[in-house]
Amino acid sequence: MLKKIILSFLVLMPLLGAGLSAAETETVFKVYTVKKGDTLFKISDSFYGDGELWKKIWDFNKYVKKSHWIFPGDDLIIPIEREKKVAVKTDEPAPEQADEDENHDMFIAPYNERAAVPLDFKYAGKISAFTDNVAIHAQRAKVVLDTGKKDGVKASDKFDIYRASKKIHHPETKKIMGVLIRRLGTLTVSDDIQDNSCIATINYTKEPVKLGDFVRLSKD
Repeated sequence: MLKKIILSFLVLMPLLGAGLSAAETETVFKVYTVKKGDTLFKISDSFYGDGELWKKIWDFNKYVKKSHWIFPGDDLIIPIEREKKVAVKTDEPAPEQADEDENHDMFIAPYNERAAVPLDFKYAGKISAFTDNVAIHAQRAKVVLDTGKKDGVKASDKFDIYRASKKIHHPETKKIMGVLIRRLGTLTVSDDIQDNSCIATINYTKEPVKLGDFVRLSKD
């Protein structure tokens, strides 16, 4: 009897191993801003629990010419492997919930070259025009958004301003895996709300806004 149990266990072990290895994984990206005293080894140890994996970070940040040339304020892309999330079907749809790890000032949006709108970034509209013919559009300047009454926009609605930054390429395949999105500032809908447009006033911005900058309702 004992012999049968041992043989059954030996047969079952490969099946269990296959089930565990079959779990799908995905690469997600986090953005880390270098602080004083940081090294790639130290950052790798913080994210992976192993400083020896520092080259994995360096491979995704080709602008760093030498591994010790990182400085406070530099933004690093950190690739992280995790088990792929599987959507569970329920009778009632779960309320939309923001990713608990999302940094609303700077994050990575997925990119699909074959999609009609390749940048997978949830936004309400874009800055489509300027009301004044000036060189710099920053604090207190008025801009036109391509969203309005049809989208539920109301006076005094506050929006965050975002801009798509550099694309992140896989170090080996060179495939675009995402786009860095930065939050520049905020603006508030002020007047002239039409069906498909409105005018908003910039509250503050880290740099002059440009046509095509994204906007979405503020989380504040």
